[in-house]
Amino acid sequence: MEIIAYLSPLPAQWMAPGSFLDRNPNMSYLLAAGEHALLVDACSNIAAVLNDLQQRRLQLDALLITHHHQDHTFALKDWLREFPDLSIGVHFLSVSALAAAGVKIKQLFPLIDGLKLKLEGETLRMIAAPGHTRDSLCFWDEKGQNLFTGDVIFGGGIGCTDYNGGGNRNVFYQTIVQLLKMLPETAHLYPGHRSEHHQTPPPYELSAEIISNPYLANALAGKRGNFDRALKYFSLEFETAEAVLLDESSLDDICELEQEIWIPPMQASREVIQERLHHGHKLLTIKDEKGLPGMVGWCYSPFSRADGPGDFPKNFRQFSDCKSCCPDNARSAFIYNVGVKPNRRRQGTGSLLLQEVFEKIRKDGISEVFIDSRMASYNGSTQYDQEKVPRNEVFRKAVDQYFSTGRLPETAVLASDPAVSFYMRNGLIPWIIRPDFIPDDPSGNMRVICYANLDQEGPL
Repeated sequence: MEIIAYLSPLPAQWMAPGSFLDRNPNMSYLLAAGEHALLVDACSNIAAVLNDLQQRRLQLDALLITHHHQDHTFALKDWLREFPDLSIGVHFLSVSALAAAGVKIKQLFPLIDGLKLKLEGETLRMIAAPGHTRDSLCFWDEKGQNLFTGDVIFGGGIGCTDYNGGGNRNVFYQTIVQLLKMLPETAHLYPGHRSEHHQTPPPYELSAEIISNPYLANALAGKRGNFDRALKYFSLEFETAEAVLLDESSLDDICELEQEIWIPPMQASREVIQERLHHGHKLLTIKDEKGLPGMVGWCYSPFSRADGPGDFPKNFRQFSDCKSCCPDNARSAFIYNVGVKPNRRRQGTGSLLLQEVFEKIRKDGISEVFIDSRMASYNGSTQYDQEKVPRNEVFRKAVDQYFSTGRLPETAVLASDPAVSFYMRNGLIPWIIRPDFIPDDPSGNMRVICYANLDQEGPL
């Protein structure tokens, strides 16, 4: 596969001297094989691309968008004027952003994780890579070992976390970890921006980036805390969420959230909530223009994973209603209430709530975190408006086998449950499954206990 790189100049009003875009100009790429070609991101240097298509007698089959940000899509209208029937490949989450920008696409096709596009015998695989935005994608040319990274990985850095676009630091860390597990060190990186660090055009070699790129080096070493702190500093201008700790003065709001979030059998009473607050528990929410979208509750514990599963709480009351330790004496945090209103789900709200809580916990000097994950797909839950989860027979069988073999189900099976999958995407690892943990028919009265170390994980 031949790769032709183009600088993609932006409108002058976007190019403030010394700004990121000024220092790191946009790039687009024409991928050619045989008589066919694909364009990665909407290059503004249309004349140069058209000239290469003509000179090489190439047919442009499709234009692929790495994510919805305007510096990668603003020239899309021009391409559609030039090629009205051109197929445009985008993440489904990009569609609404493009429509809001006035882009109307006739030949749109979804780019989903794992999709393979053929180009004259060559194959380009789509990789979902959220973190910078929810709709971020990378494109992998396995034969040539070329990765088109958009704003996921730069030469010498990575993209910021754009919270308005569904970005999240926890999710971004997991994306980088998974990419590093997948990619050979011989991979060539073609980012959406030319690197100010290297002052050379792409490609940038992964073998060098894992040494000199601090984000990749920290992910390889398992230094999640270092990664998070550096990315927070880089993304400060986008961190607009207002995190609020709730107390007894907010009991009405807390009770209202409980009723909206949880099915009736799982709702904590006003008295239980008061008791938890009296025991030093913390409740956090975020405020935005639409009100309070959800909340997270947690307490501190002297328990550590090093104590082993045998010493972990046997039931939910021990887990959620114990008196919270002073952070100075605590070794872990128990998170027992992560809930988002149904109309705010699948928008990155839960991940943002978790990130804010992780930050509070880390500031209190705690790195070990445990979360009890509902597993409503064990029996299914469709009776109430708050929850529509079908029964998953494969998941159910694997959980039942755990109690006879002691081996956790395979990752893919665990991830087939929506709640467990959510925690795994945010960097938590399923650790044990507790039977008879809480009366909860959809979950078979069980919980998957998930774990994370917010500072140091095992090196890759």
